[in-house]
Amino acid sequence: MTCDDATEALVTHMCELVEFYMLPELKEDLDNIQLETSQFESYHSLLIQDLPKLYDLVQEFLQKTGDAGHEKLRVKLLLLICELTASPTIYQLKDDSGNLLRNANELAKKLSSNWWESTDVQILKYYEKKLHRDGWKKQLGAVHGFGRYLELRYGKKSRMPTQMLAFALSVGLNVRECYDPIYKQLGVKIFSVMLKYSDPKDIQELNVHSVIYDHALKDAYNMDSIEAIDSVWNCLYLCLDHFVDLDAFTWNQCDDMLDRLIQNVTMASNPKISICLLQFIIRLGYYFTINRSDVETALAMDISEPDKLAACRDQCLALNVSTSYRWAKAILQMLVLESDKLLQGVEVCTALLEQMLRCYLVCIMPIPLQALHPHLPEFYGKFVAVLMECLVAHEKALPVLKLVLRFTEVFRFQLENGATDSMPAHLPEFKEALSIIHCKISE
Repeated sequence: MTCDDATEALVTHMCELVEFYMLPELKEDLDNIQLETSQFESYHSLLIQDLPKLYDLVQEFLQKTGDAGHEKLRVKLLLLICELTASPTIYQLKDDSGNLLRNANELAKKLSSNWWESTDVQILKYYEKKLHRDGWKKQLGAVHGFGRYLELRYGKKSRMPTQMLAFALSVGLNVRECYDPIYKQLGVKIFSVMLKYSDPKDIQELNVHSVIYDHALKDAYNMDSIEAIDSVWNCLYLCLDHFVDLDAFTWNQCDDMLDRLIQNVTMASNPKISICLLQFIIRLGYYFTINRSDVETALAMDISEPDKLAACRDQCLALNVSTSYRWAKAILQMLVLESDKLLQGVEVCTALLEQMLRCYLVCIMPIPLQALHPHLPEFYGKFVAVLMECLVAHEKALPVLKLVLRFTEVFRFQLENGATDSMPAHLPEFKEALSIIHCKISE
């Protein structure tokens, strides 16, 4: 046997091994069976025992042959590695040492460092065969592997071609139909890669962003996982960049998102969910401004410090959008309703106060008092009372105290700098009251 014959025999052997280690097709559709992690124990045992040998064999082969030839093996390895490193999945390998998954991810990086056009063609053909509408629910490994493949394959320097864009959209829409929430998350992951790394012209011509927006917004109604909430709202936010007719003056997708977010915040029982959702309200509050990056930088500072707050306040005052005008009353009411959660503990109180203050700076502070004043008396009366209650409940814990002081400073600044001769007579009373409160809590 010649050297070339021996190499080909080894490649064939490794290809057979890789196919053997791929997750078998389910006997029934996902909708008809209840999968448990325990059902994959024998599969995990096989992987734990044999994968190290396969890794060694592959690494040795790659070192000898470099990146030349043997594309069939390369494709099969990529497909296997995508299955193994996909997360979260019910079949995820429970690797106590962490070495198997770490080695798999390292091999994934190595194999995905260079892509060949012919490799893309073969991988697309594989997934088209496995993930068609009538068959994907039996292909547990392929459907999760596809999501991971997209993450590995596409980035800022590598745009998704039109054919893959159309196929990925069909897969993303199909997996959302499964009862298990994990597949809705998978759909959002697929959508997010498409929106980030496809040609905007392709997305807009195929109306991909509108389709994704409509489906993702349905997922935004009832979610308990912080990870799921974060991923779906990030996906919706990405959609906005592709609505070319979007502006700050018409009722649009941005307003629909704000409406849903404000409702979700007030319905959330977990303050961590409220904190997560508030961050998206803040982002939408400055979405249309021309100084968006400056605002983002300012908001990232420690606004519990007076000088950092002043810098952030000045950036927010420069916001030149009207989005928040029509939402001012709803946002102020939301902050009052959320204030009850400030009594749950110092850590929760501090984190929630930080986001509330950022929300106020972005969504309320830039609005002229002439437009805002009807809503302020009720807000001040209720919200400031809860702030005082927080100080008592948390025994003037320093992180809470600093943020309460920053709130009173913002309120006073707004009243002092926004007042005009035509301002209602009751507003100066609030300014005086806030000054007294600020002095007392500073003692």
